[in-house]
Amino acid sequence: MQRPTAWHLFLLAALLWGGEYLRRDLWQPDEVRYAYVAREMAQDAHWFVPFRSGAYYAHKPPLLFWLINLASHATTLPIGRLPVRLPGFFAGILALWATARLAERWAGAKAAWPAALTLCTTYLFWHEIGFARMDGPLLGWTMGALALLFLNDDAPTRWKPALAWLCMGLGILTKGPVGLLIPAGAYATARLAAGEGRLLKKSHWLWGPFIALALPAAWLGLAWLQGAPEGYFRELLFSQNLKRAAGGLGHRQPFFYFLTTAPADLLPWTLCLPAAFLIAFRDPSRRPLLRRLGGWIGFIFVFFSLMTSKRNIYVLGAFPAVAILIGAAWPDLDAAKFRWARFARGSFLLLLPVAGCGLLAASFYPKLPILGWTLWPAGLAAMLGSIALWREARGNNPPPSFFRLAALVLLAVQGAVGLFIYPAVNPLKTPVEFARAAQARLPANRPVLIYKINGEILAYYANRRGEVVRTPEKLLAAMEREQRGLVVFLKRDFDAWPADAPRLSGATREFRSGSGQYVWLEFNRADAMLPANTPSPAQ
Repeated sequence: MQRPTAWHLFLLAALLWGGEYLRRDLWQPDEVRYAYVAREMAQDAHWFVPFRSGAYYAHKPPLLFWLINLASHATTLPIGRLPVRLPGFFAGILALWATARLAERWAGAKAAWPAALTLCTTYLFWHEIGFARMDGPLLGWTMGALALLFLNDDAPTRWKPALAWLCMGLGILTKGPVGLLIPAGAYATARLAAGEGRLLKKSHWLWGPFIALALPAAWLGLAWLQGAPEGYFRELLFSQNLKRAAGGLGHRQPFFYFLTTAPADLLPWTLCLPAAFLIAFRDPSRRPLLRRLGGWIGFIFVFFSLMTSKRNIYVLGAFPAVAILIGAAWPDLDAAKFRWARFARGSFLLLLPVAGCGLLAASFYPKLPILGWTLWPAGLAAMLGSIALWREARGNNPPPSFFRLAALVLLAVQGAVGLFIYPAVNPLKTPVEFARAAQARLPANRPVLIYKINGEILAYYANRRGEVVRTPEKLLAAMEREQRGLVVFLKRDFDAWPADAPRLSGATREFRSGSGQYVWLEFNRADAMLPANTPSPAQ
């Protein structure tokens, strides 16, 4: 079987995520935040120090924001659905390409397509490449670096390790030091676990890190020359790395956390993992592959398990290794008759009709918050796919293409979710009502005042600059300065306005966006602030 080329993977990715990219709005928290930061970067030409609502944004390095602006320039589109997601799209293609090449190298050409299809239909990978977040681009750089390092061991050149370390530098510019530590550590551990430590004796370990570190060093130097605000470097280099790892910024989880999340994130292929492991373990010729992939996976899980702060997305870099293991076992999974192989096939035969029936039944629920018909394409794809799988399982003994067909059905279901279901949810996830009011009532050069929350989604969809104020005193001062405009509160903060502060007065309206319940206040200088304890006029 011919291995997938970059063009094959581009077409596959376009079919899988294209409908979602074009029809789904940007959702909070991450997508709309990164879009807003990128837009403010372009508006104010703060190319080296990202800003959010006028305050520096040190949570992440700037590469993704640069790429979003580059995509906007290249497509001549304003920063929105497509430009924000294009960096993750090409990162997904790079990750699929690297996965297919490594599968081909270690398990033969017949394993390349199965490994790529396994990865792109794994829930977490499909979800992350569909959503514009840092972890998609980070995975692309990680997989590019790993593929180049592993392939360089077969045919050593100077350019492969140089490009691998360059990918690690871009990973640092995407999400910090993990961009270097994960690919370098996973590569070294994989070789050691497979008894291939001799292949680590390469000179690029001496000069490669300088290439990787040169990129972030150049950026930090330019940020300093541009006059980075006080505290920016301290928060960027220490708080967002050391403090985050220690759990100081939240997401504190126990050591075994990933053992509880990874099985769900790997669905539906988690159901095949025991059988794939046994197939590789029972074949002496495949045990080096099993150890190599085990070292890769084990390093990532142990590395992040040792941190106090954990999120399920942190171990995404291990998923391509799992996809290679399962993809390499596809022919045996199709044919094997031992218990775990039968369990894997039976699970797909049960999962798809249950999912299809569930989607079709939910479409008739009277209180469904979206149009019921939007669930039908995904539900019908699952149902028809399950029928095809049943026929495949019964028509051949053993079925020669059971899991290839299962992957194609999953692709159809996922594509239907992105094309129909996600767009139907847009009105629930975005502040449509507020955005219309802000654009109608607030001049383009006036900010939306946002009380106590970052509120990027509010400013982004209003297409106005956001100004975040954290205290009643600062809000009152901003209202006095602006004389008239809009303030947005979380409803609980509006209801908890201090009794000893001047009362807020003006036209108010409640609205929802996602899980948040908000209140907007339209004020003007004449009636925005009344003395404390003065009754507010009836609205």
